[in-house]
Amino acid sequence: MVTRARIDQPILHGVYSWPLKPFDRAHPVRGYFNDPRISGKSKTFHFGIDIAAANGTPVYAVRAGVVHLEGRRSLSVADGDLDFGYWHVIPAVSHHERVAKHQLLGHVAAPWLHLHFAEHRSGVYRNPLRPGALAPWRDTAKPHVTRILFSRNGRALSPAAISGAVDVVAEAHQMPPVKVPAPWEDLPVTPARIRWRVRRDGRSVRAWHTPVDFGRELLPREAFRRIYAPGTRQNRPGKPGLYRFYLAHTWATTLLEDGRYRLEVEAFDLRGNNSRLHLRFTVANNV
Repeated sequence: MVTRARIDQPILHGVYSWPLKPFDRAHPVRGYFNDPRISGKSKTFHFGIDIAAANGTPVYAVRAGVVHLEGRRSLSVADGDLDFGYWHVIPAVSHHERVAKHQLLGHVAAPWLHLHFAEHRSGVYRNPLRPGALAPWRDTAKPHVTRILFSRNGRALSPAAISGAVDVVAEAHQMPPVKVPAPWEDLPVTPARIRWRVRRDGRSVRAWHTPVDFGRELLPREAFRRIYAPGTRQNRPGKPGLYRFYLAHTWATTLLEDGRYRLEVEAFDLRGNNSRLHLRFTVANNV
């Protein structure tokens, strides 16, 4: 079953153009906001978006402000409590230089072939792809829920007889709506929001609950293991990532009577495109 629903995403800080030419056309985005970033034991959320671009691609200011050089290949342009970050860029401007909108800032230079672009307001990172921010951006590639499972201590359980406290996990992804060039082509990104409910005999016995919401602000590092389940991996060149989300930790099935149920999971993008998957299961606590 496929439905559409509007995600409440208020216009927060005004529309701004793309940092690459042409400014009025959407560019391929290969890494989404709050995507998993995993390096050894370090696990955190992606604090911006990765716009695919060849090395040497010119990068421009999306808004006027004062330049702050953050490193050899990173800078920000601040205007009061709002600043935009540009990473993997060799600067063509000076520290504390005042720049105009669409002034050249530098050129992409990184083995990852992208510009990491971030919006930071009042100490908080925001999702640049939300409605009312980076434009134009039209997302027609709906997300997909591909698997639902129950587990305990990392071991998958049969849905034919569920009992006690269980973890509820879903695998979901979407594909970028603008084709991404090699070596990042055909790799998935994360949905913006995931919710779930439980139904029996045509009525909800557990109402919709939304444990995953990436649409607004950057999630804190300490929330990573609460959001992403073991087995999650990020994209690598030519190697698709896998996004496994906790819908619930130690969910008490004893809150339900024994019997058959239907668990429904729905994934959304920022524009409200969505799809749903269900799993039939049986609660068997008193057998």
